[in-house]
Amino acid sequence: MRWIDIILPEPGIHQEVDGLLSEAVAKMAHIPEIQARDGLDAISMVEVFAEVGQLLFQAIVAIDPEAFSPERPTGTTEAPSLDNPAHDSLRGYHIVADTAIVDLPWHWLHNGVGFLLAKHPICTGVTSAKLPDEATQRPWMQRWVRAGFLVGDDGTNRLKGILSQLRPDTAADPQMLFVPGHTDRKRRRLIYREAEAIQGALETGCHGEILARMEVQPDPITPSDLCARGFMYQALHFAGPTSLPATPSDAKGEAWMNELIDETGVPDGDLESQFGLEGEVLGVDPITSLLDDVTARYHLNGPPVEVRATAHGTANSRSGEAEPPAAPPANRRSWLLDDGPVDPELLGRGGLLPPLIFSNSFCALPELGHRFIRSGASAFVGPVVPLFSRPARIFAGYFYQALGEGWSAGAAVWKAAQDCRAEFGDEHPVWLSYGVQGYGTLALPYL
Repeated sequence: MRWIDIILPEPGIHQEVDGLLSEAVAKMAHIPEIQARDGLDAISMVEVFAEVGQLLFQAIVAIDPEAFSPERPTGTTEAPSLDNPAHDSLRGYHIVADTAIVDLPWHWLHNGVGFLLAKHPICTGVTSAKLPDEATQRPWMQRWVRAGFLVGDDGTNRLKGILSQLRPDTAADPQMLFVPGHTDRKRRRLIYREAEAIQGALETGCHGEILARMEVQPDPITPSDLCARGFMYQALHFAGPTSLPATPSDAKGEAWMNELIDETGVPDGDLESQFGLEGEVLGVDPITSLLDDVTARYHLNGPPVEVRATAHGTANSRSGEAEPPAAPPANRRSWLLDDGPVDPELLGRGGLLPPLIFSNSFCALPELGHRFIRSGASAFVGPVVPLFSRPARIFAGYFYQALGEGWSAGAAVWKAAQDCRAEFGDEHPVWLSYGVQGYGTLALPYL
């Protein structure tokens, strides 16, 4: 597959684009009230996604009328063939946007006929899809470049033929760490279902070879443990509530739900049909959309300094000087573990942040995506809207299955979206609920 860059101007430069993006953000502000009225998986959600996507599409076309033309020249980057037509024929779009607008749901792009995600992977980032210069490349990037020069026994650079050169027999399998979020004991069993789904998905492997293994700790992981051991892993998967943000008082605040579960005495597998939420409680208050933060940064702070992630922290695009990892923003949500929160900025200090981060938690993409990328991660995957835990867990399983088959992170999100669309239907919002930031070219064979 190949990725094509679409570069957007900074806010304040193009008046028409600014107006369209402001209108898109205004439409997204209605999502909480729609979900509170119709439910997290209501058909009306997809209608809002389409309306927002058309505004985002118009904004891009206002800058580049030929942005999505099939006659556009070849892509910025091209991945080795997997011998899978569904993968090798893909044409992905990488939206390069300022930090003030990179969190917008660009994977909702809708041309008035249908969602572009139905046919094309879509990734966003503050940098190009093209890998940085050699001085700032991470090890996986160096292997990706090397893969372009390798030739298999059949005379091609197809992944099947060159995999043994990328992953010699003496090399250890990449390790992923499953990080359970804060919750009470009775809801923890629901979170660990996600770990089982991921482990099962990774067992498929690429051409008969296992590309990665998921490590699941039986005991809770503390923030200090995560910081101390982060360098040992090539990926982190965080699993927490996806319908509402977790709070330190969850165990007490949901005591009534725990009692209800005890009273019913239903088997674990029947919780979905009994409650529909798999233990995730909606509560009474309207769901607060974290996408409002985009509006605040855009209208109140003005065009920010563009920041790009490097192997040694971040760099200011205006001065070109390296900067240390930033401190956690005030009043921003973090990963909440059983004994306290952990911030992307904290994990990024000392180069401890693995290249791949999947955060299956409440509105993770707009709140945490750019922060993890700025702190040193190469690719971040997460939901952009609140959703139930069952479809969230199924999406994660499909994503890791595609990763295990050799798909890149950006293409794996697209593949998982297609699989969820086939399973849940076009009108279920889960297939449009996940996005990816950073380098969509990251793949397990290079880890």
